[in-house]
Amino acid sequence: MKIERSHKKSKRRIKAPLSRSKQVTGQVDFFENRLHEAVRQLFGELDAPVLAEICAIFEWVNLPGGGLLFRQGEADDSMYVLVSGRLKVLRNRKTGEVEHFGEIAAGEIVGEMALITGEPRSADIIAMRDSVLARISKEQFETLVQHYPRALIQLTKTILERMRQRMSTKRAKKKITNLCVLPVSELTDSEEFVRNLCEALTLHGSVKLLDSRTVNELFEHSGIAETTHDESRPYRRLSSWFDEQESNHRFVVYLTDKQDSEWTRRCLRQSDEILLVADSNQSPDLHPVEQLYLNGGARLTQADQILALVHPPGANRPVGTRNWLAQRSLHYHHHIRSDHPADFARLARFISGNAIGLVLSGGAAKGFAHIGVFRALEEAGIPVDFVGGTSIGAIMGAFIARSWTGSAIRSYCRAIFRKNPTSDFNLVPRVSIFKGKKLENLLHATFGDLEIEDLWLNFFCVSCNLTRTNPHIHKTGSLAVALRASISIPGVFPPTEIDNDLYVDGGVSNNMPVDVMSQLGVGSIIAVDLQMYHQLAAEQDQSAVRRRRLPNLLFVVMESSLLSGRYLSQEYKKQVDLYFNPPLRGFSLIDWNKFDKIEAIGYAHAKEVLAFAKGIKADGV
Repeated sequence: MKIERSHKKSKRRIKAPLSRSKQVTGQVDFFENRLHEAVRQLFGELDAPVLAEICAIFEWVNLPGGGLLFRQGEADDSMYVLVSGRLKVLRNRKTGEVEHFGEIAAGEIVGEMALITGEPRSADIIAMRDSVLARISKEQFETLVQHYPRALIQLTKTILERMRQRMSTKRAKKKITNLCVLPVSELTDSEEFVRNLCEALTLHGSVKLLDSRTVNELFEHSGIAETTHDESRPYRRLSSWFDEQESNHRFVVYLTDKQDSEWTRRCLRQSDEILLVADSNQSPDLHPVEQLYLNGGARLTQADQILALVHPPGANRPVGTRNWLAQRSLHYHHHIRSDHPADFARLARFISGNAIGLVLSGGAAKGFAHIGVFRALEEAGIPVDFVGGTSIGAIMGAFIARSWTGSAIRSYCRAIFRKNPTSDFNLVPRVSIFKGKKLENLLHATFGDLEIEDLWLNFFCVSCNLTRTNPHIHKTGSLAVALRASISIPGVFPPTEIDNDLYVDGGVSNNMPVDVMSQLGVGSIIAVDLQMYHQLAAEQDQSAVRRRRLPNLLFVVMESSLLSGRYLSQEYKKQVDLYFNPPLRGFSLIDWNKFDKIEAIGYAHAKEVLAFAKGIKADGV
């Protein structure tokens, strides 16, 4: 069999053939080896001669960081293999919004549906960093199929598997290989920070740390780190070596210079993700490199940006974080205490795709069980990196996000909930049974002027916008106000007013917001569900119900307001990696005086579940 290669010139503005001159043979060999691996995955195991002939059909494409491979709606029937680099998938909705649909890592294919069906492109594909692809046209593929029919069968299997994965509720972990570390504060000890981060990353795989000085020393060439595209030979030599490092290590960490330089620009273009490192005590103004290359139309890369705010030893709590976030387009921000190895471990879990999210459901007084579960997780060495919740779950999650220990949360909550927060009845309940002032005062006394952005851990809580009839995710702003909105059970507490809109308890629509957490980039999700789906309902003393008419009215209002959210909670359970459902059927939603019993049941239940749990290990590794 002999497959003839098409030599038609492409009309695409971004295509440029990869040089095959003798001076860059090493780089070409590296790319071709990568292509051979991808073709084997795509078409199955092949004899060496057949593999070589199939690979010879592909045409090389260089795509610079920020470059557009193709646009949604375009008519193009080529398929590409991403040999080196990283691509971002963007879809334009009819509403005009742009949805970040996913990312494509080295070794994956893109555009295969157009190759088979000839339909227009379904998304924009943009290079997050400098990338090399191998292209095969529909005409070339049809020639391939004539001589090798198995190729079509194997490609169809690959497409079906990708569709199955997209429809699966199981989250795909992000695959970050190249991390660019950009110091954006003058006084940040960036080298010590990077050493600590690399040490934490080694728990998830091998790490290669590169800066301009190290690269120059390794090549015994004082200026090779500063070479540009115009210096073809050393530039390609360096590019080839970088690709080899990426192939040999789980992580390659590129530390930029402290100022604008060719090496700094190279690091930005090379990155899958950019970590901005800042001294929390310095000015939040944009660093000159950020102004030049990470904002507006002059951006060098489409890689996500995350911010690490470094705090000095003994820092009480973060302040003023919103000033840092306001000027930047960030995927995440993290607070790092320079003397807390656990904070570096948490950052490493986020970067490696192994972060652990904890979701806490609503359930009023039954929420004391959340504390017991959290204490058991602590004792098992299972960290929490991201916290989200609804209603009482939001309040308990806020304590965890403040980096309090389980014992500290238990002591504090036992004291503040000693006084029933649901005892300020409205004599004429026009809007709600309770005035809600006791609860509001409790929240403000506990959390004061603390903002969500200033919590040590990433946090969100859920409420419902009654005015606009849609769920709302609180990720910024006043923590006390957000919690008050999340716990405003309709008919029980008055709605909370925020920016002229009325908000009620998030349990109305989403009592266990696992779906929200699953979209926030965590690798594993732990959920504590306080609803009794599989446990027998407690028998009720009918005479006691008749004697206590008001609590019965309260029970009806509270329970009915959560019905919709409960149904979704059962659906979202499928997305959970570690699930807790403490046996609390003997308790009501207003049993505030039974703190110790409820908390103890949560602890005992969690210990029992953890004894048989698989999938989430201590330290999240």
